[in-house]
Amino acid sequence: GVGVSIHGRFRVATEKTVFAMPETAIGLFPDVGGGYFLPRLSGKIGHYLALTGFRLKGRDVLKAGIATHFVDAEKLPALEKDLIALKSPSTENVADLLNSYQAK
Repeated sequence: GVGVSIHGRFRVATEKTVFAMPETAIGLFPDVGGGYFLPRLSGKIGHYLALTGFRLKGRDVLKAGIATHFVDAEKLPALEKDLIALKSPSTENVADLLNSYQAK
């Protein structure tokens, strides 16, 4: 999941989002995607996540830099509808739409 999706331009989290790397809890190392992006997170949070298998939930996924936007889960159907309805789905238009849904 995250090892692939982390490279996307937009990554939306909700209050139901859970970031986990269960392989580290049983003594294995993060997959190739995790091994690339975790050390690049701000501070030492990536190292901590890789070494401990700690789970992040909700807004913490955004604060750690794994998600780019935080949207309330109940607004996802409307967001999806508005994304589909974009006449010109440029990076800027998608960013503007996501920003308009971003929970404060």
